[in-house]
Amino acid sequence: MKFYSYTTENPWMPGMTDEPDGSGGRSIDSDLKTVRGVVNRLKKAWPGKAFKVYTFTNFYDPKTFRPVHTHWV
Repeated sequence: MKFYSYTTENPWMPGMTDEPDGSGGRSIDSDLKTVRGVVNRLKKAWPGKAFKVYTFTNFYDPKTFRPVHTHWV
C-alpha cells in the first residue's frame, strides 16, 4: 500500500484543497504497511503540525486517492 501525506494549516477543510505549494511538507511512503506506522513516522518528522494521510494506487490519477487519517494538533 502506498501513502501520500502533507502538512496542513486547515485540517478541517475537506479534500485536498489545502495542500501546500512547493515540495516542502509532503511525503510519499511506500515502505510502510499500516496507517499507524505512517502516522508515527510523520509525528516525528513534523512535530506540532497537523497533517492528512491518503492511500493511492496511481499517483497521477486523483480518483485513486482515499483519505485515511487526519491528524489534529
